[in-house]
Amino acid sequence: MSEKRLLASCIKSRTAYDRIADHLEDVGLTEQGKMILTHVDRYYTRDAQARAVDPDLLMSGIARELPNPKHHRVLGEIVASVMAEDVSPENVVADYLATKREKVGNQLATMLAAGRPPGEVAPLVERYQELLTTETIEKEETRVLCGESVTKLVAARNREGGLIQVFPQALNERLDGGLLRGHHMVVFARPEVGKTLFAVNAIYGFLKQGLRTLYVGNEDPIEDIVLRVVSRLSGLTRHEVLDDPETADRIAREKGYNNLVLASLTPGTIKEIEALVIEHKPAVVLTDQLRNLQVGQENFTRQLETAAQGVRTIGKRHGALMVSFTQAGDSASGKSILDMGDVDSSNTGIPAQADVMVGIGMSREDETMGRRVLSLPKNKSGGNHDSFPVRVDLQRSKMASA
Repeated sequence: MSEKRLLASCIKSRTAYDRIADHLEDVGLTEQGKMILTHVDRYYTRDAQARAVDPDLLMSGIARELPNPKHHRVLGEIVASVMAEDVSPENVVADYLATKREKVGNQLATMLAAGRPPGEVAPLVERYQELLTTETIEKEETRVLCGESVTKLVAARNREGGLIQVFPQALNERLDGGLLRGHHMVVFARPEVGKTLFAVNAIYGFLKQGLRTLYVGNEDPIEDIVLRVVSRLSGLTRHEVLDDPETADRIAREKGYNNLVLASLTPGTIKEIEALVIEHKPAVVLTDQLRNLQVGQENFTRQLETAAQGVRTIGKRHGALMVSFTQAGDSASGKSILDMGDVDSSNTGIPAQADVMVGIGMSREDETMGRRVLSLPKNKSGGNHDSFPVRVDLQRSKMASA
C-alpha cells in the first residue's frame, strides 16, 4: 500500500488511525514516514477529542525536533504532498487490515501444515484474532430519517418494549422514564464502592420488566454474581440462600431468573460479546468491565475508548440497551459526588461513547450511613445532571431510593 495514502488516512481521520495504530510494525515505512506517524500519535494522545490532525501543528512539533532547516523543508514537502492525497480513510484502513489479516492467515496456515509446535503457532493465532476483532469495529451503520411522522416516533418510544426502566427508581426518574435500545450507559466507581451492587440491582429491574438480559463478566467469578442475583430476586440474604437454595431458586424463577443469561469471559473481546448477543438476542447487555476487554490496542487510554466504542456499536447494530462498567481513578477516593474527570485513564474517550454516565461515590459518612451517591455527569436522555443518595442493602445486593 502507498505510504502517502496510509499517512494521509491517519492524519485526516482519528478513527482510521486508531484502528490500525497497533498494526503498523512491519509496514515498511521510510524514516520520514515513521517520524510523521510518531507525531500523529502524540497529537491524538494529547487531545482525545481531536478527530483529525492539524498539519501546521504537526509540522511545528516535527520542526522542534529537527535542528537542520533543510530537514524542515523536506518534511514540510512530504506532509504537504500527503495532505494533497485524495483518500477515503475508512476504505484505506479496511484494505490495509484485510491485507494484513490475509498475510497472517497464510503464515498461520503454513505453520499448521508444517506441524509446528503450539508454542510457535499461538502468537500468530492471537495476532490473527486481533486483526479480526479490529475489523469488526467498523463505522456505525447509517440510518436516515426524512419527514418521519412525529406521532409514529413518539408511539415507538412509548410503546410496550420501548423505554426500559433502569433501577433504582430515583435514577430512572432522572432519565426521564428510562432508556431506549441502542443507548449506552457507562457506570463508574472506585473498587469496592458498588459497581457490582449496581449491576445486580439493575438486573433485578430488567428481569422485573420481563426483559431478556445478558450479563458479560470478566472480573468476578460468575458463580458469585449468580448468588447475588438470586439473593436480590428472592429477597433473601446470601446466607439464607445458602441455607435454603430450593426456596431461593423457586422465588428467583418466579421473579424472572430464567430470562437471565450470564457469560464469563477471560477477559473477552468485542467479537465474543457480539456473538453472545446474536445467539441470545437480549434486550439489555451488561459488560463488566470495559478495562479488561482485549481490543488490539497497547495504549491503555485508547484501549478503553475502543472498548466503549465497540460496545456502543453492538447496541446500535442489534437494538440492545448497553450498560458498561469501568473504574473510577484515585481522584474519586472518599468522594460522594463524581464527575467525568474521575473516570480512570479515559475521562474523555469513554464519555464520548456514552449517552448516560453514572458515577457511584462514597464518603466515610456515606459508608457508615449505608448509602451511596449517584451522580449524572452526562445525561443525554433526561438532561438532569444532579447527584442524589441511595440506600444500599449489601446482604441482598439491593439499591433503593433514599
